[in-house]
Amino acid sequence: MAIEKCNGDIIEFVKQKDYIMVNNDLGGGSFGKTVVLKDPYIDELFVAKKYEPEIEAIREPFYKNFLEEIRILYKMNHRNIVRIYNYYAYESIYRGYILMEFIDGKTIDEYLKTYDEYATILFDDPTPDSIFIQLIDAFSYMEKHSVIHRDIREGNIMIDKSGTVKVIDFGIGKLIEPTQACDSLRSQINRRNADTLPQEYYDKEYTSLTDMFYLAELLNRLMREVEHPDAIKFSYQSILDKMMQKKPENRYSSFEEIRKAISKREFVALNISEEDKKIYHSFVDGLYKSLMQYTSERQFNTSPEVFCEKLQKTLQNNIFEEHIQKNADVINSVVSCSYRYDNSVPIPCEAVKAFLAWYESYAMEAKELILQNIISKLSTIAVSIPDDELPF
Repeated sequence: MAIEKCNGDIIEFVKQKDYIMVNNDLGGGSFGKTVVLKDPYIDELFVAKKYEPEIEAIREPFYKNFLEEIRILYKMNHRNIVRIYNYYAYESIYRGYILMEFIDGKTIDEYLKTYDEYATILFDDPTPDSIFIQLIDAFSYMEKHSVIHRDIREGNIMIDKSGTVKVIDFGIGKLIEPTQACDSLRSQINRRNADTLPQEYYDKEYTSLTDMFYLAELLNRLMREVEHPDAIKFSYQSILDKMMQKKPENRYSSFEEIRKAISKREFVALNISEEDKKIYHSFVDGLYKSLMQYTSERQFNTSPEVFCEKLQKTLQNNIFEEHIQKNADVINSVVSCSYRYDNSVPIPCEAVKAFLAWYESYAMEAKELILQNIISKLSTIAVSIPDDELPF
């Protein structure tokens, strides 16, 4: 009979779980080795990373990095970052294991060396553009969670067989405050292949912007080192160039800013058809004509999710109507301040419905830009604060 446990009691799982060794030498280095294990219960493969430095003197000092890697990986939940499933820490002897996702694929340098533009059409292999965008998404996610990688190299970025980019090996990664810098670990980070070095290398510090530099330097170098570099079609070289400026103040301020730069470039490059323009203007022009003036400081909703949610609710409330009965319901999807509006201006339900379907077909970054375009148009409407609202 199980003993009832109280809050605060230690819960111990005594039953041992066994794995089958599949590959006892997937790779390794001076800090340990990596193997592939199979869970016989669920018939899945896992990678087990063993912390066991060859040099006895560094086992205890670097054990904290092993524990930090566990903390970091448990914070991460992103499709482009390797997932952790379990860990085993033997603190008394400074040994440990991390059980994580098995990635069936190639390292980024191996992938680019064999990259075939025509194969991407047949096999959905990711293009250099797709790889870049996935990496920026991953590092933007890390940045938001105050994680820096500090070991960006060929072997730590993989492309799996489904075309998904995976950032791996956070062995010398670090959790930091958003504005905090940490030691550069110059002696631990291998930079012998780098074309150039950032200012932080000489200042002996490392931030998220240093991750930005090394990621750009790596991609730029690998795309030049392929057998036929002219065959590599890459759309974001200007962004890459800015990312690897020597001085951090000359780079982008964050990975999120890079995401926005990519989105703006893609949106400007979109082939907007006449039909697209018709759908957009059928919705926005009715919104603009209905909104007469603001009666307080202009404020707008910038969330695509909230925008869509409010438009969906408006359509549900007008499901049997030809025109929106209360134009304020549509205006409120964008405007967050007080205003006056003309309800006699017709806003057809079909125009709202067609716009919403068109809008939802875009990726999040494009949605943000479309919404910003609507806000820019509505920002031209005048503000008129009534006299009776003035304090004196």
